[in-house]
Amino acid sequence: MQKNGFLIILCVFLSCSVAKAQNRQEVNILQWSVIDEGEYIKILGEVKNTFTSYLGEVKITIEYFDKNGKPLGVDRFTARDAGTLATDETYAALDVIAPNETAPFERTRDKKKLSGTFGYCKLKATGRLYDKQPPMAAKIEDLHIERTGNDFQITGTYKATGTVACQYPAVVIVGYNDSGQVVRVKNISFSYMDDRYRIIKSLHPGDMYRFKAKLYNLADGSIKTAKVFPYFDM
Repeated sequence: MQKNGFLIILCVFLSCSVAKAQNRQEVNILQWSVIDEGEYIKILGEVKNTFTSYLGEVKITIEYFDKNGKPLGVDRFTARDAGTLATDETYAALDVIAPNETAPFERTRDKKKLSGTFGYCKLKATGRLYDKQPPMAAKIEDLHIERTGNDFQITGTYKATGTVACQYPAVVIVGYNDSGQVVRVKNISFSYMDDRYRIIKSLHPGDMYRFKAKLYNLADGSIKTAKVFPYFDM
C-alpha cells in the first residue's frame, strides 16, 4: 500500500516537473506548401517558436476547400470512427521546440477521404507553453552533410544534454528547395548494431549516439539543402 502511494506521489512529481500552461497559444507558421501527388496531397511546412518559453504539442489544423470555397469534410479512417470531420490535423515533427527555433511538419492526405474535389486549404498552428524548460534535451554535434550525386549523406553525433533520459531518441532530417520551403521530412530512429528491430528506447544525460543516414532527393531533384533536428519523445 505504501509502495503504491509512493508511485503515485512520484508520478505526480514527474508530471509537475514538465507542467505546461493549460491554454493553447497560436504558433507562427513560417511557410507551407501543397504538393499534388495524384491520389494524394502532401502538405509540408515549418513552424517557429516566437515565445520566450519552450513549446510543446504543436498542432497544425487544416481546413480543406474546393476551388469555389466550399468547405470539404474529412472522412475518418475506420468504421468504428465512422463520420466526417470538419478539419484535419497533424503535429510538428518535434515534441519540444526551444525559443526562436523551428520545427517541420508534414501531412499526407488521401483525396478520396475528402468530401469533394480539393481546391486549396488553410492552416492554423497552436501549441502549449511550458512553465519551465523541460528536463529532456539533446543536441547534434559533429554534423556533416555532403552531396553524393543528387542525394545527401549525413553523419553526426546525437547527445542527450538534459537532466533526465531522452526517450526514443531520433533525428528529424528536413529537405528544403531553393526557395527555402520544406519538401521532405524524414525521421531516423536509433538502433543497436544497425539492427532496425532493436530500437534504442532511451539515452541518459551525457550519452551519445553516432548516426549516419541518407536523404534521397525527390524525382525532380528539388531538394537543395538539408537540416537535422534532434528528437525525443515527451
